[in-house]
Amino acid sequence: MPRRGRQVYLSAPNRPPTLQECLPIDPIVGHLREALAALGGERPLLAALPDAEVFEGLSRRMDPGHSVVLRGVLDMAVVPESFGHQDLLSALSVRYDALRREIADKLEVMERDIPLRWGEAVLGQRLQEAGWYTPDPWVATGRGSRKDMRSVYLLCFRELLADCERVLVQCQSRCDHLDELAAKQWLERPMDNGTRLGACLAEGLRGSETERMKAWRSVLSKLGEDAFCTSLSGTWDKLSAPSRLALHLAAARPWASNKEDGFQGFARRLIALAGALAQTMAWLSRSRWELHLRPLPYSSDTRSPE
Repeated sequence: MPRRGRQVYLSAPNRPPTLQECLPIDPIVGHLREALAALGGERPLLAALPDAEVFEGLSRRMDPGHSVVLRGVLDMAVVPESFGHQDLLSALSVRYDALRREIADKLEVMERDIPLRWGEAVLGQRLQEAGWYTPDPWVATGRGSRKDMRSVYLLCFRELLADCERVLVQCQSRCDHLDELAAKQWLERPMDNGTRLGACLAEGLRGSETERMKAWRSVLSKLGEDAFCTSLSGTWDKLSAPSRLALHLAAARPWASNKEDGFQGFARRLIALAGALAQTMAWLSRSRWELHLRPLPYSSDTRSPE
């Protein structure tokens, strides 16, 4: 007889349900747009598509087995039940709130290191040792081509990108775990064919949502590279200054402010974009359960209007 592992439950059976507000999509999209604009990218991460294209894309990404079940349920024309699962939804809300705080804490630790890691004393020395800064007089070497700028970008930010990637991987792993746990406990509950419609959609699309999160993870480095190289290509050619500090201040001026140099500013913007991507992952995972576990507001009154 197979050995059964310990069952993990998201909510205690006798725990009183509490109401949780849905996380609206507008702030999530706004945070992404602000982070992309600050980084210097012009291409929107979330494109607006007509409804027909959205549904067509959903059908292509859905697992074929679930598509067959879903079609059968739709053909029965059964109206879904109106009751929800507030206990499970409340427990999930607690987990997602904790995940959001954990992401913010990790990124805050990374931000505290910005003044030291990308200041002139540390990063300027690295650029000099790599031959991108040369003294007597102080000049930025290279032709300023995109190839040169990509090399500078990787030298300056490869470690930061790896740190951000770890945060995004951990975020997706936690979201996948919560999805798996919630789906298992939801599907164990009694449901009729109408309710099974939502369950079929949720399970059929879960794989494609995971792939979408992976794509978002990989886009961070590419967006950073595009913004960095586009802004600085050509500007390093014959760039000179009376000191290494002055050269470092001029080298990445597009992201400089009165509080920090451009390399520090760019690092801060990369971290902000990583945070926006991570929070969007958590929102995507959380919002699907807000949809499926809340009661459906419909009326059973089928009388004809007088």
